[in-house]
Amino acid sequence: MRSPLDTFAGLLDRSVQEIEVLVADARAFDASRIRDLADIWDNNTMPLARVACAGRPFRARRARTGLLWMAGLGAARRALMVGLDPALDRELPAAAPGPPAYRDFQARVHPGSLPLTAQIIADLLTDYDLACAGVRSLVVLPSRTGLRVDLTVAAPRRFVPGTGRATRDGAERPWPAAPLRFTFTDVDDLRFDAADRLGIGVSAGEAGLTVEIGQGGILRAATASVWPDDPLWYESTAGRAADAVTPFGRPDRPKAVPTSSLTSRQEDAALALHDLMIRVRLAGSYPAFAAIIPIREICSALAGAGSAIRAAGAKRGTAREEAFTDLVRRWQPIPRAAGTPVPSGPALLRYLRYSEPYDDDDVHREGAVVLVAAVPGTDPTAPWRLASEELPHPATFRVTTAAFDRVQDVRREAGTLTMNEALVIQETR
Repeated sequence: MRSPLDTFAGLLDRSVQEIEVLVADARAFDASRIRDLADIWDNNTMPLARVACAGRPFRARRARTGLLWMAGLGAARRALMVGLDPALDRELPAAAPGPPAYRDFQARVHPGSLPLTAQIIADLLTDYDLACAGVRSLVVLPSRTGLRVDLTVAAPRRFVPGTGRATRDGAERPWPAAPLRFTFTDVDDLRFDAADRLGIGVSAGEAGLTVEIGQGGILRAATASVWPDDPLWYESTAGRAADAVTPFGRPDRPKAVPTSSLTSRQEDAALALHDLMIRVRLAGSYPAFAAIIPIREICSALAGAGSAIRAAGAKRGTAREEAFTDLVRRWQPIPRAAGTPVPSGPALLRYLRYSEPYDDDDVHREGAVVLVAAVPGTDPTAPWRLASEELPHPATFRVTTAAFDRVQDVRREAGTLTMNEALVIQETR
């Protein structure tokens, strides 16, 4: 029977193994899955090292505490852990549902991510003028489980804010439109034209969710959620209703792993591992960098990292310090790769982001299109590689679901990038 420390270390090994599979051939690149797997180790790398180096009588209890802490971030994190190690389903408590609203340090209510039901849609229509809203950004993420779309729209408020917005020069100005951030999963139909991005209609039916964009745009998905990212949501009708039922304070998380000291070599090894995983997460969170981050090489260096930490911690004295010194050498930073733009020829889209230029908090945000695609090399039998680029100020942008269905032929000529009419980008305004 495995010990809790074996389970803790095994989660790291399995995370690295799965990431390595997702980058072995760029056609399997899954940005959101890579981000989620790497994100586990943002604040759990140092606890793993501390548990491995703790006194033998304390390891099992502290490792169990670490697993509970890791799973305490919600249902999605628990599901991710169980997916990596199904035996954890019996060991971890059931995930509590996330609160629909929470309070900030001023006791004002703010919304969480809300399932997009007919009632939530009705609440949005009460508080925001979706008919006058416009698409601010569109992100399409293909994965092994289907197509996901993150859609952000800027919607005027139907309620009148109690105060204006204080700007950096001390003046008070009207509040800009509120961002509403939708996430759609299992998307089976998408048609979007940036020239036709104004006016949003949202409806829910037995077949799923439908979003109408402008005069001819459409997005259909099986499930969806929405996060009203509005700093004034507490003044809305939905916010005032939530204020009446949202408790003060925040729910307690499980206790963190008790702190124990590490030697400089042990801490250096944990930090080196942490830094490499942060680079992997960067490729998942900002896929435009994925082609220059050497994820394959990082995964090769980190193969068996959890087991290595556990084995090093099991040694004593000088042997332990030498083992951690070896890990520091093994986990040295790896130079970035040479990225390339998406060339003409066959390609499989693995990430797409369109963003409209806008001003927010006195800062101007430029518009752009980011493309990440799997492309073949000169050897037809070799794994495909990632190519990525950012095209600023697109004059034309159109995309449909067909751009992600299969390998498409990319054509680049006269400042235009096309994929058989499923994707059309005129590169500059």
